[in-house]
Amino acid sequence: MKTVDYGIDKPERVRAFAMVATILIATGLSQFLALRSSVEIWPELILSFCLWVGILIYVLAGVMLWSSKSGKFGLAWRMLEEMKWIGKEKVLDVGCGRGLLTILAARKVPLGDVTGVDIWSQEELSENSKEAAVENARLEQVSERIQFEDGDVRALGFRSHSFDKIVSSLCLHAIASRNDRNQAIANLIKLLKPGGEIAILDILHTREYKVLFEKQGLKNIRRSPMKFLYCLPTRYVIAYKPLMEQ
Repeated sequence: MKTVDYGIDKPERVRAFAMVATILIATGLSQFLALRSSVEIWPELILSFCLWVGILIYVLAGVMLWSSKSGKFGLAWRMLEEMKWIGKEKVLDVGCGRGLLTILAARKVPLGDVTGVDIWSQEELSENSKEAAVENARLEQVSERIQFEDGDVRALGFRSHSFDKIVSSLCLHAIASRNDRNQAIANLIKLLKPGGEIAILDILHTREYKVLFEKQGLKNIRRSPMKFLYCLPTRYVIAYKPLMEQ
């Protein structure tokens, strides 16, 4: 029987951390056993260093796994809970991955619909594909209100003022250039209907997003308290687009 699986963020990095930690601990133990009879202090020093560093790297890998499998769920849901819903909105989820935020949003709009777009990067999320997102929506019994499409946030083909809500989770930081990130957000604001809300959950750049929202004339801007997913500062920013654009 199939179960819902939203994948692991940065899977190669998690795998690399676990491998490095294992090698360090194995090296420390082997050096301790090989040298303990010939020298007095170095075996203990090598073992202590390798054990402590290896354990710290294991903890880092564990935090990343927890963030992927649990931490981001709670933060994404709190972000949606802070938005105002009437249940029939048209929603866009940018960088939807395997559909976590898309599906949570679909539960908020029993009379609406949600569009999830992504470039389906395997580097950012394990086994990331449109098919995996569609299957998760089917298993969560919300597939009738969701559609998934190929799309890059920097060049979406939707018409202006197409969506009542726009949401995004852990996506925009992957755009390396600050100018490109800002242009992507400006484009998203154009897709938002007057009276709608935009909410972005991300690491590192949320202050930058807040400033851009202010420059774009959005109102009621809220930035959440800091959490630490993936051992990095993580927040969400929510803003309202006025009915009369300034």
